[in-house]
Amino acid sequence: MVEKKTTMIIQMTRSLNLTIFSIYILLFLSTCKGPTPEPGDDPLPLAESKLSVKFTDTKLEAKPELSLTNDEVLAISLNIKKGADGSRPVKMAVYVTGNPDRVGTLLLDNIKLKMLDEQTRSLEVSLPAVGTSISRIFYISITDDKGKIIRKAINVLPSVNRQIISWSNITLGVQASTTPSRFSTTTGDIYTVCDLDSNITFVDITYATIGSPSIRPTLVSNPRRGALGLGVTISDRVCSNVSTANGTPTFFAPTNTPIDFTNANDFILRNLAIPTTTQDLIVEAGKIYMFQHTRTTRDGKAVTRKGLIKINSISNAVATNGATITQGLVNFDVKMQR
Repeated sequence: MVEKKTTMIIQMTRSLNLTIFSIYILLFLSTCKGPTPEPGDDPLPLAESKLSVKFTDTKLEAKPELSLTNDEVLAISLNIKKGADGSRPVKMAVYVTGNPDRVGTLLLDNIKLKMLDEQTRSLEVSLPAVGTSISRIFYISITDDKGKIIRKAINVLPSVNRQIISWSNITLGVQASTTPSRFSTTTGDIYTVCDLDSNITFVDITYATIGSPSIRPTLVSNPRRGALGLGVTISDRVCSNVSTANGTPTFFAPTNTPIDFTNANDFILRNLAIPTTTQDLIVEAGKIYMFQHTRTTRDGKAVTRKGLIKINSISNAVATNGATITQGLVNFDVKMQR
């Protein structure tokens, strides 16, 4: 009888120990969640917006790829059109990722867009430094008024050499011309009236005719135009009284020594000695001029770029009274630091 009781006690003890062990296992499994996911490791959400989005740079649109060093700044422009379903853009955000299937790192957020049928929007951002051997994907995520998104991406390739930007055959008109007067060497855009106020800090070259009675073709820094008596608002059939004031100064200077424009590279441009004194410079066809523009990116980095302008031609149509040039044009090529 004693042996039977002893056996039962042993069995009950084993059963109790097994139950306690099982509880411990369940508690461990319920609290064990595995490694914490890396920031930006979430999968990309579906891109279902019907908006039309293209890079304004046709070369970039055809081949969305840029080579950048660690300390260069990425600047691009997007042309955004309403969707076939009537959707319009509301805002955009900027990311960089090493995995095309993952969200990656948020660089800029909640950039407001105009709810128009069409608009151009420029942006500029400094990418996190990652060394000289890592390729990444930079992309813009645009949200429409239906809450859906669309993405536009660029492959960013590492480079040990600084790059330059080149634009050819740019034509600007004088202040009274139907041809736009303002240009961005950073993005290559000649902005429409509706797009100027959103992108005015990117405008670094403008054109006007200055003087009376002797009227001279002049390159003008955008903030300087108001001081010279030129208009600081503009209108067209879509947008009216758009502010064209403000922006940051561009300084111009003649080239006092011969410069090989065709073979100009970052080393040549970086070492240009440009006085920060002249914001309006009279120009002549066939000559090369220097310029320098400083602006602060949306993420707070001050960027100074130097460049060269080669004036190809200047054509002026003078009114009958000889006092105003109404359809004057300047055509030029540009090379500048990225």
